[in-house]
Amino acid sequence: MDAPLPKRVDIPLRQGFGMEVNPTVKKGDRVLAGQIIGQNEKGISTPVHASVSGVVEDIRRVNYFKRDVAMATIRTDGAQEIQLLENHTPDWEKLERAVLEKILYLSGVTSLDREGIPTRYYSSIIMPEDVESLIIHGVGSEPYNISLEVLLSGKRLLHFGEGLKILKKIMPNTKVYLALNTQKNKLIEETNKITSRYDWLEVYPLEPKYPQGYDEVLIPTILNKKFPFGYSAANIGVVVLNVQAVLAVYDAVVEGKPLLERIVGLCGPGFKENVHLRVRVGTVLSDVFSERIDKSRPLRVVLNSLLTGVNLNDWSLPVDRTFSQIIAIPETKERQFLAFLRTGLRYDSYSHAFFSSLVPGIKKKTDTNLHGDERPCISCSYCEEVCPVDIIPHLLSKYVRKELIDETLMNYEIFNCIQCGLCSYACPSKIPLAKIIKDGQDKLIMQGCDQSQCILPYFNLKGIEEYRGVKEL
Repeated sequence: MDAPLPKRVDIPLRQGFGMEVNPTVKKGDRVLAGQIIGQNEKGISTPVHASVSGVVEDIRRVNYFKRDVAMATIRTDGAQEIQLLENHTPDWEKLERAVLEKILYLSGVTSLDREGIPTRYYSSIIMPEDVESLIIHGVGSEPYNISLEVLLSGKRLLHFGEGLKILKKIMPNTKVYLALNTQKNKLIEETNKITSRYDWLEVYPLEPKYPQGYDEVLIPTILNKKFPFGYSAANIGVVVLNVQAVLAVYDAVVEGKPLLERIVGLCGPGFKENVHLRVRVGTVLSDVFSERIDKSRPLRVVLNSLLTGVNLNDWSLPVDRTFSQIIAIPETKERQFLAFLRTGLRYDSYSHAFFSSLVPGIKKKTDTNLHGDERPCISCSYCEEVCPVDIIPHLLSKYVRKELIDETLMNYEIFNCIQCGLCSYACPSKIPLAKIIKDGQDKLIMQGCDQSQCILPYFNLKGIEEYRGVKEL
C-alpha cells in the first residue's frame, strides 16, 4: 500500500551507513524527486536525494536520534516525475563493473544496512574485491518483521534474483548466502527454482530465533567464523544485506530509481490494522501513522526492534532509509497480585515458555509491563542460557554494580555483549542486565580500555581506521 505523497519532507543528510554529506542545494532552490541534494567527494558516504519535487524551504541542524545532523526541508509541489539515474538498463549485464558501481552509488542504495555496499566510490570501509562473503538476511527473527511474502510477491521475486546477480558482478570474489526462514517452505522452494543455476549462491534455511538477524550471530552460524565484537562484518570481508536492499539494487540498475522510499511495516496491537506502507523518505512520522494508530489507550511506539529499538516519542521526526518496522504496543504498568505464580499462557516470558508450549495456538499478549519489581538475583542462569554470545550476564552485572571495573570484566568478555536485550527479558528478577553491562563497558572505555585490546591480536581486520572514522562521527 502506498502512503499519500507528503506535503512536506524533512530529509536528514546522514542516513544509513556513512558520514554526513554536504548540501548541494540551498534555500529557495526547486528540486526534482531523485535529484541529489547532498554529496561528499571525500570520506565514506553516499549521496542523499530529494524524495519529492518541490522547493527547499530550509536547511538546518537538528537532533535526529541523538545525532546532530543537517536536515533539508522540502515543500512538495505535487509534481509526480522522478529524475532517473543515467545508464540504467534492463540489459545491465553488458555494463562494466565501474558503471554498475556508479549507478548504485549515485542511487543512494550503497548506504543501506550496517556495512553499506562497497564500491570504488568509498561507500563502505572496504573495496568490492575485499568482500569474501555476502549474506542476504531474510530470516525474520524479530518479534515483528517485514513480510517476505509482501516484499517478494509477483515479479519482485524475479527482481530479487536479478539484484543478487548485480551484487555478485560488482563483488566478484564473494560467495553469496541467502538466509531464509525455515518456516517459509513455499518461498524457499520458489527461491531455489530461480537461483538453482547460481553456483556461487547457497540458500541457508535458519530458524527465526531472535537475535539470529544480528551480524554477530548470523556470521558464526553461516560461515563458522568468529566475529570481531565491537567491529563491523566488513572488517572481516563480509557484507550483510536485507532483502529490501537487494530489491533496491535492482530498482536502481534496471529501472533507474534512486532510493526515495522505504517499505515500512506498521506492526503490533497498537495499530488499527497491521499493514505495509511504501513511504517517501523524509515523511514525518505523524503523517505515516497518526490516523492508523489506536489512540484510545496509552501506547509505546518503537522503531525496528521490539527489544532494542528506539522509542519514537517525537512524531515530528522523519522516516529515513533505515526504517523497516514501526511497532506500537500497549503501555501498561498495572500490577497483578502474585504475577510470578501465574502460568502465563498469554505472556511471552522465558520463565513461562514451558506452560505456553503445552497449549498450541495461544495468542501471546505484548505490552510494556514488567509484571513485577526488581528483586535480587537468584542465580537461575536463565540469562546465561539465552545469551547468544555465551557470556555470563548475571556475573558481569554483579561486578559492575559493585564497581569492580577492571580487567576481570574484560576476561569475562564484557565487550562481546551485542546489547540484544535477551538477558534482561529472560530475567525473572527483572534486573536490567543489558543496561548494567553497557554501563560497565562505558566505564571501562573511560578508563582507557576497549574491545580492540581483546580483538586486534586475533584478527587481521580490514578498513580499521575507516570504520573508526565513521563510527566516531
